[in-house]
Amino acid sequence: MNKLEVRFSTLRDAFTLFGLLFYFQVTSFFLGLGNAVDIDDVAKDLEGNVLNQVCGLITLLVPLFLFVRHKVFLSKSFYRGNFFLLAFLICVAASIFWSDDPMLSFKRYIAMLSVVSFAGFIVYNYRIERIAFMLGCLIGAIALMGLIFAVIRPDIAFIAGGIRDGAFKGIFAEKNAGARINAVGILLLLPTIRQRNPLAILYALFSLIAIGLAQSATAIALIVAGAASYWYFLTLVRLRVNRSMMAFFGATLVYALICVFLYGNYTLLLDLLGRDSSLTDRTLIWELLSPFIDDKFLKGYGYGAFWGSDDAEIFIKRWGYIGNAHSGYLETLLNGGVIQLTALILLFAQALIKQYRSITSEQSAQVRTCALVIIGLFVMTNYVAYVIPNYRSAEFLVFCILALSFRPAHATRPQQSPATGRARAPGPAKAYSKEKTSC
Repeated sequence: MNKLEVRFSTLRDAFTLFGLLFYFQVTSFFLGLGNAVDIDDVAKDLEGNVLNQVCGLITLLVPLFLFVRHKVFLSKSFYRGNFFLLAFLICVAASIFWSDDPMLSFKRYIAMLSVVSFAGFIVYNYRIERIAFMLGCLIGAIALMGLIFAVIRPDIAFIAGGIRDGAFKGIFAEKNAGARINAVGILLLLPTIRQRNPLAILYALFSLIAIGLAQSATAIALIVAGAASYWYFLTLVRLRVNRSMMAFFGATLVYALICVFLYGNYTLLLDLLGRDSSLTDRTLIWELLSPFIDDKFLKGYGYGAFWGSDDAEIFIKRWGYIGNAHSGYLETLLNGGVIQLTALILLFAQALIKQYRSITSEQSAQVRTCALVIIGLFVMTNYVAYVIPNYRSAEFLVFCILALSFRPAHATRPQQSPATGRARAPGPAKAYSKEKTSC
C-alpha cells in the first residue's frame, strides 16, 4: 500500500499562506460577503468574531509548538535580539491586571501574541530576501483582487456616500489602511524592482493603481518618502560609505536633519498634498481624548479596554464610536500610559538599530535598507494612524517580521569532519535548498 508523504516545506508554505491570508484580511473579506448579521460597530468591535479567534489561536499555537520543539526559547541570542519586544509584551501583559475590562484586555493580548508568534514563524523559516518579495507580491495580488471586484462588484470595492464617496478600498474594510499597506508592498518590492524582476514590477503596478483609485495622499507620501529614502541609503551603500561607521552615521545625521526640517514645515506639506491642518479632524479627536489620557497618564486603562469603559461613553456621546484614537502613540497611552509608550519607543529604536547594523555589516544591504526605511515610515505613520501595536493591522505583522531576531532554521551551524576536523556543510540541506536562491 502506497503511503502519501507530505514534505515539511509543503506544510510550512501552506501554513504561511493561511496565516498571511488571514492577517491581510482576505479570509475576513470573503466570509463577510455571505454574512447577513447586522450588529452595531461597538458590539462588532468588542465582541469579536469566533472564527477570527480560532484562526488567531492556530497562528499562535503552531509556531509556539515549533519554537518549543527546536528549543528557540533556550537560546540567549533570542532574548538579546528581542529584548525590547519582550519588554513591550510584558508591559502590555501587566496592563491586564489594572484593566477596566480584564477579560477584554486578555483576549486582545492573546490576539497580539498571535501576530508576533506568526511573524516569528516566518522569520524563522525564510530568508529576509524571500520574505520581502513574498509579502510584496501578496499585497500586489490582493490589490489585483480588489481591482477585479471593482469591475464585477463596484458596490463592495468603492465607498458609497460621505466625504470619501467613490474612493477605492478594495477588499479592505478601511480605505486608508488598504492604501497604506499597498504603499508598503511597493516599498518591499523595490530591491527586486531594481533587478528588473517582471513579477515585482507587475505586482507593484497593481498596488500603485489601487492607491491612485483610493485617492490616498498619505499612501502617495509614503511611496515618495520611502523611495527617496531608499535611494539615499542605497547610494551610500553603493559608494561604500556604510563600511565606515562614522561616515555612515554622519550621512544618516544629515538625513535626519532633512526630516526634522520637513517636519517643521509640515503645514506647508499638507497644503501641497491638499490636506487640512486638522488631519481630517484627527486633532479634534485627540483634543477630546486628552482629558482621559491625563487622568490615567501613568498606567492607562488596560490594553484595548478604554473603548469598553465608562469614560469612553462620554467621548462616544460627543463624537461617536471610532474604536481607536487614530494615533498609535495616543492609543498606547490609553492602553498602558507612559510606561507602555516608553516601551514602544524603545522597541522602535531597537528595530531601527537592528537594520542599521545589518547595513553597516553588509548583510543583505539592499533588503535591509528597505526594511530600515519601512520601519522609519511606520514610526511616522503611527502618529496619524493606529498601526503599532494594532493586532488587526497588516502593517503590524510586517513590522514584527522586520523587528524580530531569530537564528533561522536554514542557518545551521557548520559541522566538523571527523577525518580532518575542519568545518563542513551539513548533509541534509535539501529541505531548505529553495531558501538559498535569491529572490
